[in-house]
Amino acid sequence: MPAVAEARTVNFAEVAGQAVGGGSTDHREALAKVLSSLQAGDILLVPPGEYRVVLGKAGLTVPVGVTILGQGRKSVFVLASEGGEKEYREFLRPQSGVVLEGITIERRGAFPLVMMPVVGKVEGLTLRGGRFIGNSAAYPGTYCHALQVGGGDLSQFEMDGVEIRGCTYGLFQSNQAKGKVEGVLVRNSEFAENESSDLEFNAPNGIMRDIVVRDCVFRDNRSKNASGGFAVGFANVQKATVQDCRIENYGAEALHVEDRSAEVLLKGNTVVTASTLQNNGIILVVNASHGVVIEGNYLDARRNGNATHMVLATAGGSKFEKPTDVVVKDNILIMGAATKKWYLEPGVEAAPPSGNKIIPWESP
Repeated sequence: MPAVAEARTVNFAEVAGQAVGGGSTDHREALAKVLSSLQAGDILLVPPGEYRVVLGKAGLTVPVGVTILGQGRKSVFVLASEGGEKEYREFLRPQSGVVLEGITIERRGAFPLVMMPVVGKVEGLTLRGGRFIGNSAAYPGTYCHALQVGGGDLSQFEMDGVEIRGCTYGLFQSNQAKGKVEGVLVRNSEFAENESSDLEFNAPNGIMRDIVVRDCVFRDNRSKNASGGFAVGFANVQKATVQDCRIENYGAEALHVEDRSAEVLLKGNTVVTASTLQNNGIILVVNASHGVVIEGNYLDARRNGNATHMVLATAGGSKFEKPTDVVVKDNILIMGAATKKWYLEPGVEAAPPSGNKIIPWESP
């Protein structure tokens, strides 16, 4: 039998050499070299400090089964670019079985970036206790996405205790992508001050299923476009849950379900001040979606000055099919000065709404 290499732990500070953690030396070459030397089971230990990485035209691959381990988000990869403001860059491309824990990835420069594109066939990817910081407010006019999927087949993807702040999209898939994404769990994570949707599970031409988002915080979205900037959006997603999350200060709808999505549960979420830029709905279900249950949510619109619906289920236009089998039950709706309770287009309901408590507007 061939010999099996023992798993090992490599200290990146020792590999990188001088000026470690100071944020000025370019550590790209050292990082590329050490990553290429790692095998399944190996751990790349990244001690606290700032490690500047100047990105070139190609991203860096994290090999199968490798763990990159930082300490309490204090291990920071600071991303710069050798190109200009229009030259696209990537940072890490993880393969199957990769774990990133306790790592902060931060863009410091005006260049378009996807921090972590997931491409090819990836079975098992875990992000735990880390941060993705895009600094979009400091670099307007250039996008920065934390995660991009759809460029292959991704299964068993978990985000636990991750913060995504100041990015464009937190997670997205392009409309053209034809990949498959299944088995996603996002929990105990925070999304703040992003410029577009935090989690956009968008698969009009691909396959997405078995998505769970729970116990997360979404706040202070910066999108000025009323047709985008959701906390969680589903398009052609099968079997999805958003549960026990808090969502606050959104111009667009907090929860968006469209484009043939099916078996979607929106339960136990607290939404405060959302859909302030339009009248579509704080929770919106459109375009042939099926089997959507809106249950036990707390929707507070007291700070809304616009005439949005608390819940809206409709075709979304004469060219589209209306949703079907929509259930609205046991929600608490605190009305704003101009808000509307709900509009459920005739024929969309699985049963009449039941158990909902409507609290009328009271002038302060």
